[in-house]
Amino acid sequence: MNHSFPRGLPSFYIRVYQIVDDPSLDPIISWSKSNNSFIVWNLREFRQVISPKSVELGRNFLQFISELKRHGFKRIKGSGHLEFGHDDFVRGQPQLLKKMMVKTWTERMEKNKAKRARAKARKARVKVEYLLHRQGI
Repeated sequence: MNHSFPRGLPSFYIRVYQIVDDPSLDPIISWSKSNNSFIVWNLREFRQVISPKSVELGRNFLQFISELKRHGFKRIKGSGHLEFGHDDFVRGQPQLLKKMMVKTWTERMEKNKAKRARAKARKARVKVEYLLHRQGI
């Protein structure tokens, strides 16, 4: 299918959407029934057919999974398959990928901000403990 993707969208989002949306690849990877996740049906074929042609996805399947997580996808558990999804990764609505990207980047920035704040607090606590120790308290 030929879709119009939002400007400024990283190639990873575009490539994953194109692959999942390609009906010729349905025996390997396809949309789930919910239409906001996809299932990898045949891991061996994925490695042999899709991975070599899609540099954006990573060099191997584990790297692909890591990239999926980094780009906001979540593993869907309980289906018994390798299923990944996101509320804004929706069949027939590639314009939502921009929203997905912004959400993912915002969450990542907030997580990093919280991590830096914890590190700063830990450093301050160590300094106070050191000063109290020097005072003999």
